[in-house]
Amino acid sequence: MPSRLIRPFTARTTYRRWVHLILGAVLAVPSLAVAWTVLGPLLGPGIGLGLPPVVVGLAQGAFVVLAVVATGLLPATRSLSGAAAKALLGLPETGTADTWPDRWRTVCWLAVHLVLGSGVGLLTLIVPPFILILFADPLLHLPPELTGIPLYRALGIGHWWAPLVGAGLIVAGFHLVAAVGAALARLAPALLGPSEHERLRRQVEELSERNRIASELHDSVGHVLNVVALQASAANRVLDSDPAFAREALAVIADSTRTALADLDRALGSLRSSTSDYPGLADLDDLVRSTELAGLAVRLEVQGDPSPVPPQVGRETYRAMREGLSNALRHAGRAEAAVRITIDTGALELEIINLLGSSAPGHGLGLSGIKRRAKALGGHAEGAAHGDDWRLHVHLPW
Repeated sequence: MPSRLIRPFTARTTYRRWVHLILGAVLAVPSLAVAWTVLGPLLGPGIGLGLPPVVVGLAQGAFVVLAVVATGLLPATRSLSGAAAKALLGLPETGTADTWPDRWRTVCWLAVHLVLGSGVGLLTLIVPPFILILFADPLLHLPPELTGIPLYRALGIGHWWAPLVGAGLIVAGFHLVAAVGAALARLAPALLGPSEHERLRRQVEELSERNRIASELHDSVGHVLNVVALQASAANRVLDSDPAFAREALAVIADSTRTALADLDRALGSLRSSTSDYPGLADLDDLVRSTELAGLAVRLEVQGDPSPVPPQVGRETYRAMREGLSNALRHAGRAEAAVRITIDTGALELEIINLLGSSAPGHGLGLSGIKRRAKALGGHAEGAAHGDDWRLHVHLPW
C-alpha cells in the first residue's frame, strides 16, 4: 500500500506525462484567447452586436471546435503530436497522415489532449498557491475567507489541520496526474499509431527488404561458394598426381573467399545505407577470370559503348551474369559459356549460353531474383532450355 501511494512521486513517467499535459494546455491557449478576447466583445453587448450571452457562448465554443478540427487535419499536426507522444508518453511507433481517417484520428487525439491538458494545467496553476496557504495557516492564522475551506472550519477543525489538508491535496494531485497521463498513454497508440493498412504495408516492406538481402547474399556469396566447392573437389582429386594444379586450386579458393568476404561486407553495408558500392560493367573481366579459374571457359563479347549505361543497370547486369555463370558451373561442369552483352540506345541485352549438362538449372532463388530485379528496372528476364543449351536472356532498359 505505501509503495502504491508514493509511486507517482518516484516514477519518471509521471513527470514526463505531466509535461505532456501542460503542453496540451499551452496549445489550447491561442484558440481560447481569440474566442474570449475577440469573439466575446464583437458578439456581446457594448461595442459588439449585442447578442444574448448564450449565443455568444455557443459561438465561442463553435470557434474553438473548428480551430481544433482545422489544426488536427493538418498533416504536420500528426507528425508533431506523434513526436511529442513518443518522447513524453512512450508511444512505440507513430503513423502517417496519408489518409483522411488517419487525420480524423489526429483530430480526436488533439481534442482529448487539449481538454485533459487544459484541466490539468488549470489545476497546476490554482492548487499549488492554495496548498502554500494551507501550510502557512498554522503559523499565520489566516482568515477562513483566504484559506477557502469553510467546511473544516464549520466542523471545528483548527488551524493545525490545514497542513494535513494541503498534504492530501499534493498526494491527490500527483495521483490525478498519473492517472490522466496513463489514460492518455493508453489512448495514444489507437489515435496516433499506424493504422492496420499502414502496419500491413510496413510488414510488406520489411519482407521485401529481407528477400532483397537473401537474394543479395545468394547472388554474391553463393557464386563464390560454388567456385570454392568445385576447386576443392578438383584439388582433392589431383592432390597426389598433380600437386601444382592442387596448389593453384587452393590459391583460387583463397582468392575466392576474399572476394566472398568483400561481397558480404557490401551486402551488409547495404543494410546501413540506401546505396552500396556494388560491382558493375567495369568488373566483368574480373568475374570472367574468377569463373575460368573455377574450370568454366567463358567467351565474353561486348557490343556498344558502356559509358552511357546507368550504374543501376550495370550492377544488375553484373549480378545477372554472375548468377548465370554460377548456374553454368553448377550444372554444366567444366564446359564453356558464351556471354554476349549488346548495348543499344536506351537498353542493354545480356545473353548467356552454356551446355545444359546432366541437369537443367532450377527455378530457385537465383533466376527468380534476376527476373524480379529486371522487372523493377522496367525490363524482363527469361531462362529456358534450347536443345542442348541453356539460354539466359536479360533485357534492361533505361
